[in-house]
Amino acid sequence: MANDDVQTLVAVVRTELPGDGPAWPGGWPDQIEAALIDAVRSIRAAYGREHNGVRGAVGQWRAHRGSDRTDDLTVLAETDPAVLTGIVGKQRLSGGASKAEAIVEAARNLSKLGVRHAADVDPDSTGQKLAYTDVVGLGDVTWEHFLMLLGRQGVKADVWINRFVHRALRRTPSSAESRDLVKAAAAELRVDATAIDYAIWSHARIGMVER
Repeated sequence: MANDDVQTLVAVVRTELPGDGPAWPGGWPDQIEAALIDAVRSIRAAYGREHNGVRGAVGQWRAHRGSDRTDDLTVLAETDPAVLTGIVGKQRLSGGASKAEAIVEAARNLSKLGVRHAADVDPDSTGQKLAYTDVVGLGDVTWEHFLMLLGRQGVKADVWINRFVHRALRRTPSSAESRDLVKAAAAELRVDATAIDYAIWSHARIGMVER
């Protein structure tokens, strides 16, 4: 990763991103069920407000559970995917499976490794990451997002982040390079990686809509 690329990205961030832009909503620290539903349900989806989109899906699950502290992955692992579809929606992943099916499969895979609560998630565990990414349609980017939703600083290098970095550098980076560059830019700017990720994501989406 070249320092010139980092400085170029920093300059574009300073020029284009408003200081009063939307703040990172905060994710779901200590709520592994909500974080998993959010991470999978938000793939190529509108985040929405309290009663629709991704947030609405999380809200529906919490209402189904009768609790706003959804931190027991075994509950999701034991849920019939058809039942979960009725709660979080019928959206499908690129592999063809429904997002509800992917959520339940990921929950079961992680549960087999002893992951039950948010505190059990180890960001550095290769086994846990593989348990998640073994699900067709779930990859490194959504694993990173899952960790971010649980409170870890990170960058979700999805299409919006990649487009922003591509435009800034005038070349096509890999998702891994985009992630590392945005993290380096955040360090240079002395801001949280998650905060700058969300600021870029929001700005890039708005820019594409306006075009």
